[in-house]
Amino acid sequence: MALPIGIRWSSGNFGTVDPGRFYRSGQLSPSALARTIRAYKIRTVINLRGCNPDQAWYRAERAATLEAGAVQVDVSLVTDHWLSHDQARTLIELLDSCVKPALIHCEWGAERTGMTSSFVELLRPGGSPGSARGQYSPWYLYLPTRDGRIMAGHVALYESWLRASGLTHNPDRFRRWLLGSYQPPWPSREYWRCNPYPLLVVTRPGRADGYRITATWPANACPRTVATSARSSERPGDRDGNALRR
Repeated sequence: MALPIGIRWSSGNFGTVDPGRFYRSGQLSPSALARTIRAYKIRTVINLRGCNPDQAWYRAERAATLEAGAVQVDVSLVTDHWLSHDQARTLIELLDSCVKPALIHCEWGAERTGMTSSFVELLRPGGSPGSARGQYSPWYLYLPTRDGRIMAGHVALYESWLRASGLTHNPDRFRRWLLGSYQPPWPSREYWRCNPYPLLVVTRPGRADGYRITATWPANACPRTVATSARSSERPGDRDGNALRR
């Protein structure tokens, strides 16, 4: 098993989700990211590790993305939590509206990336729950254990709802389920008293200061966190970094 794992890891765990529209990977080095952006004409890099300006990997990724002329979008996800309603809505809106082609990645390119890529499959014409499950593959270093079960569990919940309702899949039906009927199990940020993490941080190439940052916050955002971040655009972070844990 070491040989295929080594090959996948050395390649950045790169893969094609929807040709010309969505690609996936693990955390790429700045040089590999720049090459990928150029080779596939990537316009948006979707980083599922969240905005972590205190971390060297994040600063290097953002610099490589912006220098290549792409937009960086940071989404704060963790593998051991089900999506909240705010997170589900944010992901759907992002996949619908981001400038494509887009590259989706987390740290390993397996669990968070697998879930987001499965949503791409379910939202595209011709996609199916079967092709969505294919995004959770050992080829992408995914294992159905521990946190991986939660990420793949979103598709399993949808399939259970389809069976119970006597329905078949189509993109609009998945969208309506995720935005309406889906109820996140525990644990989920849905049930947090106060959420200090932004739903979305978008960094675009700028003129004078090099880049422009905007952030979107959840309904249960911590007021102090939002106020602090408004004063400093370099404050947001998630579990891969501790910029917000104060």
